[in-house]
Amino acid sequence: MLVNRSLVAVITCALLLLAACGSSDGESEVDVTDASSAETGQGDPDPDDPTDPDEPAVAVPTLPIGGGSYPLDGSPGVVCADVSWLWPSGNDPSVPEGVSVVVTGYEVEPEVFEPADAACDGASCLDGFVFTADSTSCQVAMLSLVPWTDEQEGEDAVLRLSGEMTCPSEPCELEDVEGGDTEAFLNAPEVDTESESSESSESTDPAESG
Repeated sequence: MLVNRSLVAVITCALLLLAACGSSDGESEVDVTDASSAETGQGDPDPDDPTDPDEPAVAVPTLPIGGGSYPLDGSPGVVCADVSWLWPSGNDPSVPEGVSVVVTGYEVEPEVFEPADAACDGASCLDGFVFTADSTSCQVAMLSLVPWTDEQEGEDAVLRLSGEMTCPSEPCELEDVEGGDTEAFLNAPEVDTESESSESSESTDPAESG
């Protein structure tokens, strides 16, 4: 009888364990991917979703640009650099369809100009401007630190822009950029120092009458 009772006890425990394992309905199971998505709030990228940030982006140290400058009326010493996209050539410039190039920086050589607190006629190149197939020109207001005056010779310079290019597919590159035009020319403006000094003295001299 003792053996039989032990056998019955073992069988009873085994049945209880099997019942506990079989009671799960599958709702409590958590997939690894689902858990990761729940924690981060993001699932796997959808390859067919155009909003997924999976398009390659590459830095372009020197953009293929060109152009000149003209004095900005009413702003002594300020010129507007008229910048145009010139790739693949100046005779037939175009930004490839689907490609966008955002301007991320500038360089002036020699450093005799700096961005001016003024507005030119066109969109500002230094205000998040993006070159696309439908937008291939912008402008920059630049203040000359060495303008032409009666006392000194002005100094010209060149303007270069850098950017970041985004493409719909690889390879994301512009061939032979460095071999083409990459500079917009900044001509030192003329500044009439005599008229400026006379206007300044008139505005600061106290009134003689009274």
